[in-house]
Amino acid sequence: MSLEDNLRISGLIDTYGNMLTDKQREMITSYYFDNLSLAEIGENCGVSRQSVKCTIGQAITTLDNLESKLKIMDRDKRLRGTLEDIANTCKDEDACYAIGEIIKELRG
Repeated sequence: MSLEDNLRISGLIDTYGNMLTDKQREMITSYYFDNLSLAEIGENCGVSRQSVKCTIGQAITTLDNLESKLKIMDRDKRLRGTLEDIANTCKDEDACYAIGEIIKELRG
């Protein structure tokens, strides 16, 4: 999996992770955030490596479906772009600072 794919999935987890089952959330965060192998996750959860792989795959499908329907990440990306454009042309120092703070907040 490419770095771009990993970043996309990490963003999906941050945005929609609470919509997953506890088991899906535990396994996908262990894999993407804790950098554990499928075998390590399986051992920790008492299931096979294949079961972990399937569960993570189902979780990714769920996350992709949520973004496809709700488009929260897409909206945030467009909003950040618009705010960055405004900040780049802003003349008022206080307004530019406020916009910068909003952009930082949106980035998490």
